[in-house]
Amino acid sequence: MAVGVRGLPVVLPAIDRRRLLGILLAAIAGLLVLLLTRPETQLPILVATEDLVAGQPLADQGVSVRYVDNAEGFVAGSSLGDLAGWSLRAPIARGEPLIPSLLQPPELLAFPNVIALSLDQDHAVLGKLVAGDRVDVYRTSAAGFDAPSVTERVATDVYVVEARVSDDGINADRVDLLLAVDEELAALIAGAARGGEIDLVRVAP
Repeated sequence: MAVGVRGLPVVLPAIDRRRLLGILLAAIAGLLVLLLTRPETQLPILVATEDLVAGQPLADQGVSVRYVDNAEGFVAGSSLGDLAGWSLRAPIARGEPLIPSLLQPPELLAFPNVIALSLDQDHAVLGKLVAGDRVDVYRTSAAGFDAPSVTERVATDVYVVEARVSDDGINADRVDLLLAVDEELAALIAGAARGGEIDLVRVAP
């Protein structure tokens, strides 16, 4: 004999729309509070822990880390790293942050003076020089009437402090350079510039 089984209808509790809306609004409010109260990301910058003097390696002076909301315009990082041998162009007081424009590379400790050169691009690596490059300086001069010209290297591994291709219409093919020198090197380069034609060769890193 077949027995019929009849299922009872399942009755779900009615959802109170006002209650659902309240839960949703509470969740949104909680999320907003979380976003508003969440601390901003802190970025490390380098600051002086003592009065820092100019012309002395930073590794030999007191530098520490401070965390700020915005590191723009400061020297960012949690350690000196590659800047350990760098120095300051001007002194800064204790507690002040390090600023990129005040930093100078270690080459300017050994060669603290700067000499300016203005050359045609053809004689200055077609203007493809940037700060931090190193160049050898060659001078070509005439040996005498009907004698072949003589080319000699007068300076090696000279540090380029700044290099800029002129945007002046008259001098558009010129490259203006600042090179780090000491007194002896300055005399060599200045004499070479007046005693013949100068050519620069970029030294491979």
